[in-house]
Amino acid sequence: METLVLSLLISLPLRTAELENGLDVILGEDRSAPIVTVCVTVNTGATCETPETNGLAHFYEHMFFKGNAALPDQTAYNERMRELGMVRNGTTGSEIVRYYLTVSSDLFPQGLEFMYDAITSPLFLEEEIVRERAVIMNEYHRNASGPWWSFWRAQEEVLSIEPFRSSAIGVPEVIQAADREAMLHFQRTYYTPDNSALIITGDIDADSAMAAAEEMFGGWEYGGRSNYFQLGTNISIERDTILSVQGPAGTGAIRMVFVGPSMADEQEWTYAADVWGQYMDRMTGEFYTDLVTNGPFQSVYASYHSQRFEPTVSFGGSIDPELLEEGLEMLRVEIEDMFREGYFTDEGIDTAVEQLRRHRLFQQESSRDMAIETLPFWWVQGGGLDYYLEYPENLEAVTVEDVEAFLRRWVDGRPSAVFLVSPEGEWSE
Repeated sequence: METLVLSLLISLPLRTAELENGLDVILGEDRSAPIVTVCVTVNTGATCETPETNGLAHFYEHMFFKGNAALPDQTAYNERMRELGMVRNGTTGSEIVRYYLTVSSDLFPQGLEFMYDAITSPLFLEEEIVRERAVIMNEYHRNASGPWWSFWRAQEEVLSIEPFRSSAIGVPEVIQAADREAMLHFQRTYYTPDNSALIITGDIDADSAMAAAEEMFGGWEYGGRSNYFQLGTNISIERDTILSVQGPAGTGAIRMVFVGPSMADEQEWTYAADVWGQYMDRMTGEFYTDLVTNGPFQSVYASYHSQRFEPTVSFGGSIDPELLEEGLEMLRVEIEDMFREGYFTDEGIDTAVEQLRRHRLFQQESSRDMAIETLPFWWVQGGGLDYYLEYPENLEAVTVEDVEAFLRRWVDGRPSAVFLVSPEGEWSE
């Protein structure tokens, strides 16, 4: 079924369709520059992994840029890429994987074919797996030697029910053992049209692009094996916890985390959560004034992180390591003050909604950014585009009472995990 989406709140009109094999196709026609961006996003990532496969989603992403049925090795792949003059990349997160390329609009058919071959028919040659294993291990060691590694690992261990589902880079044991059979199994499970979306934006004719997408990708075989939407939430904070974590020299930070509403089945709370986070971002607001202008913090934040499996409500900021205890106490007082009548105002809520609306319009200024960032993220998080398309209307309906109810439900009396980061922190890896 095809849908044409036209809205004053969407500066890039979108056209959507679902092919017979289950592939969602999303098109955005933008004639402002002679380029086209093609993106394939997949419902997978570290959250789909087990201890035995932790790191495979990321390894698979690297193999996307190797030989396939049409371009049999790395040399042929790179040569074709140069011929098309494309800009391309891929990313793997805990809840999403995406691949994208940009070509001049006259080469759109060739770019679409390039994407199809790479996504549907990777060869996983053993010699290429061996070479890429060394690249990924170097990436792992660079991350592990970084000054914030212990902080990120501590969060995975404390917040995650299954920590491996939070770690996209994976573990050395899996990286070293990954082979062709493991890649093929991962492909059969997750790299199927019914678990993916094809996004095309830029200098296209929507009718022609839709026909080209159906002709090229319509033969991609339906899978039906993904367990992505059956996975459970991967965050739990059962009791108040404080952890002292080793961080960079001369740096201090505090992060207080609560479980937030999931994009999977608690979306009704997320609109007030976003408005609240924008409200708290004001440098003229009480939160910033009390903690930075008149307090010990160098910077502060209060935010909701939209996720299906690991949603969080967080407070924190940077601070002198010697003032961590003082800063934590002041942060607790400020959070308690949020439940005072009058802390949130109608005018402030209206301003926050307007700022979110403008931010959305700013994101839509670049059709390329829409293809590789905005649309993939919200297609995955929302389980389709309906959430994204209905977002402005739902934001407009948020009131002071909604924000207060959000805080009562997700913060008031709820257990939190606090991370105190300093050079002398006790937890390190």
